[in-house]
Amino acid sequence: MKYYVFVDNSNLFIEGKRASAVRAGFAGSLEDAHANNIENSSWRMDFGQLLLLAINQQKEALGKAYLFGSTPPGNDSLWSAIEEAKFDVITWSRNASNKEKAVDASMLQKINDHLYEGSEEGDVFVLLTGDGDFLPCAKKLKEKNRLLKIVFWENVSSALRNVADEYVNLSERIDEITKI
Repeated sequence: MKYYVFVDNSNLFIEGKRASAVRAGFAGSLEDAHANNIENSSWRMDFGQLLLLAINQQKEALGKAYLFGSTPPGNDSLWSAIEEAKFDVITWSRNASNKEKAVDASMLQKINDHLYEGSEEGDVFVLLTGDGDFLPCAKKLKEKNRLLKIVFWENVSSALRNVADEYVNLSERIDEITKI
């Protein structure tokens, strides 16, 4: 059994800053933080610990790990640190409206690449996204006898959570993945 890990960084990180705001007492709930745009801007994620959590501490079973996001500023060392944590980093430029348009499509393409080339029945596809737009892809993974693990905050799409074989609520595990 191998793990294939796919991280929607912007989705994960923005919601993580909100979850951290709740943890720090800046907001009463994740819904409150979301509705009022309350974030803990000093919160940083430990991507190495995140990866270990995603693969149940089984380093030897890691098939591939990808992190998808927007092109960072030239002086941003975060992405180098992420690569050191064993993620392949795939970035896309934002459009003229400063929106990410290719990130989800790129992530879906890589999931499909591994579904049809290299993975086997029983392998685990770990999606670190809360986006319900991934539901058709999640259902296809299940149809092809791959295990589906969703790792995200408590505000994950309920449809995505319900189709998963396993769901890890990062809101309950935030201390494990917070960089100190």
